[in-house]
Amino acid sequence: MNFKVDVEVLFELPELESGEWLEDPSEVDPQLLCSKQYASRSGKIGPFGLLALASKDLTEKTEVSFQIFRASNRYLCLMCSDQSRLFPIFSNLICIV
Repeated sequence: MNFKVDVEVLFELPELESGEWLEDPSEVDPQLLCSKQYASRSGKIGPFGLLALASKDLTEKTEVSFQIFRASNRYLCLMCSDQSRLFPIFSNLICIV
């Protein structure tokens, strides 16, 4: 059984310019950035996030975290979801518009 949910979450970020610099985002491995080795490291903007209650009895909690980076002419958001008990860590770099 598969479920899909679209959720909109808004965070107010004071200064995107203070995000860490990524020289070449195409050479960055989001999976590595989301690994436990890097996830506990504080950046200039993040990681910050939320817990998604993923079961009917509210016992399954999935952490979704975000971190803001700067690249030439744009800002990127690293999104991580650690579901390692069931699935591999989900990660992706998303362009902020």
